[in-house]
Amino acid sequence: MTLKVKTIILAVGVLCVSIGLLAEEDPLMGTWKLNLTKSKFGRSGSPGEITRKHEPIPNGIKITRPLVDANGKPTTGTWTMKFDGKDYPVPGDPNLDTLSMKRIDAYTVEAIAKKDGKVTNTMRWDISKDGKTFTWTSKRILPPEQAGTTVRVYDKQ
Repeated sequence: MTLKVKTIILAVGVLCVSIGLLAEEDPLMGTWKLNLTKSKFGRSGSPGEITRKHEPIPNGIKITRPLVDANGKPTTGTWTMKFDGKDYPVPGDPNLDTLSMKRIDAYTVEAIAKKDGKVTNTMRWDISKDGKTFTWTSKRILPPEQAGTTVRVYDKQ
C-alpha cells in the first residue's frame, strides 16, 4: 500500500472512532423510561408505561417505542429521521404522519408533527444537564378537542 492509501485508511478509522465516541456522549441517546408520577398528561390521559430507545444516526436519530395499533394491540414503532427540519414519515402512529426535527443544542430538540399535511402539535425535548432526565413537552393544536399541553418526563435507564 502506498503512503497515501495508508493515510486515508487511518483518517477514516479515526473519524469512525470519533463519531462513535460522540454518539456515546450524546445526552439524547440511550434508553428512557416514562416517569408517570412526574408527568402531566392533560386531556390526552396517561399512555401507561413507555420505554423509548434513542440511537444515533449521522445528524439524526432512530427512535423505537411502543404503540397500540388500530385494533388495540400493543406493537412497536421505529422511525429514523435527521435533525434537518424536513418531514420524515412516522408510520403506525394514529396521531401523526410526519415529524420534522431540529437540534437546537446537545440538550434540546424542537419538532413539528403533521397529520394529512396539517400541523397537529409542536414538541420540545429537553435533556437535563446531568443527562438523567428527558422532558418531552407537546403542545397539541389539532384536533381542537384534544388541544392542550402534555409533559412527559423520562428517566435514563
